[in-house]
Amino acid sequence: MKPRNLRHRLEKSAKLLVVVQKHLPEVQCQFADDKGENGHLMVRLPLGGDPEKLGAELESRGFRFTRARSPWLGAEIFRGTREDQPKVIIEVEIPANRLSRGPEVTEQAYSFKSK
Repeated sequence: MKPRNLRHRLEKSAKLLVVVQKHLPEVQCQFADDKGENGHLMVRLPLGGDPEKLGAELESRGFRFTRARSPWLGAEIFRGTREDQPKVIIEVEIPANRLSRGPEVTEQAYSFKSK
């Protein structure tokens, strides 16, 4: 990759991390540069974590979100996409219930602004 392209890619990721740090300074993050066209930024929130403020700001910046809830895996996952930006995956831990295997959970469009 040429230096200019790499710099632009890293700047986009850094801007996303600034927004995450603003709302959730102590959260665990991971950036997978090799995933997808622009990479994935994973944000893992502990049980009871609230992604609302972070999601609302990212939505105001043009991200569109989907939501999937999987009690069997113990996670609620919000996936945000925006053209020419890394995908943002916000994973919120929920109580796991591995005894009742319900139907597979599908992703549905979700908006943080509607709350």
